[in-house]
Amino acid sequence: TKKLREEPREFSGRKVAEVVRTDGLKLLFEDGSWVCYRVSGTEPVVRVYSEARSEKDLKKLSAAAKDWVLQ
Repeated sequence: TKKLREEPREFSGRKVAEVVRTDGLKLLFEDGSWVCYRVSGTEPVVRVYSEARSEKDLKKLSAAAKDWVLQ
């Protein structure tokens, strides 16, 4: 969860337009896509949610999100 304290300016080749910490760590990108990391309060897991304009972009973004948090 140390990684979740960071506020990256770029993520997987996308410029981070905004960082929201209301409910975990949510990275909003200029193209409207986003990634949200939430630490569970009841089990030792980090959940990753994401949204993108196409399924292809979503798969890339989801894979990058998983890789980033595991680094």
